[in-house]
Amino acid sequence: MEAVMKEKILALLNTIKQCYSTKVHPRLCPIVASLSVWHRRALAIALLIIIIGLLLPGPTPKPDVTLHHIDPPAMLTEESDSQGVWHRYSVAEGETLAQLFRDHGLPTESLYAMVSVQGNDKPLSTLSAGQQVKIRMTLQGDVTGLTLENTQGQVLFVRQKDGRFLRVQ
Repeated sequence: MEAVMKEKILALLNTIKQCYSTKVHPRLCPIVASLSVWHRRALAIALLIIIIGLLLPGPTPKPDVTLHHIDPPAMLTEESDSQGVWHRYSVAEGETLAQLFRDHGLPTESLYAMVSVQGNDKPLSTLSAGQQVKIRMTLQGDVTGLTLENTQGQVLFVRQKDGRFLRVQ
């Protein structure tokens, strides 16, 4: 398999070399020969900068922070709302949130999406034994929200319509 791939790459390189030597080089050589040494160097540097610029990644898209519907924190004491049913979990000694999700069959992709927006205080990474975690789920088993109490107060994560999570508090 590797030998076949290597042969294809070598064939592609040979084709490029033939195309350059028969079509590009004869036309480019007289133009470059008429330039001074300094102009050739500047042209080579400019070409390298253009190639590097094309290979660099573009700007990262800004996240959509439009809030469509979020239940106020006062409603979190109810067991269900318009976006799902709240389930309470108690954190065991030494247990991480990832272990809690795995042990209860919850989708870990949702947890990882929340961790990516949790902020510098990292409330999802600093759990203590006996701490209560409430997770809102739809009937299909999708996580639509998570709340927990920590030393700074209540932390709430809500799923947006596009599937990403937003930390509200």
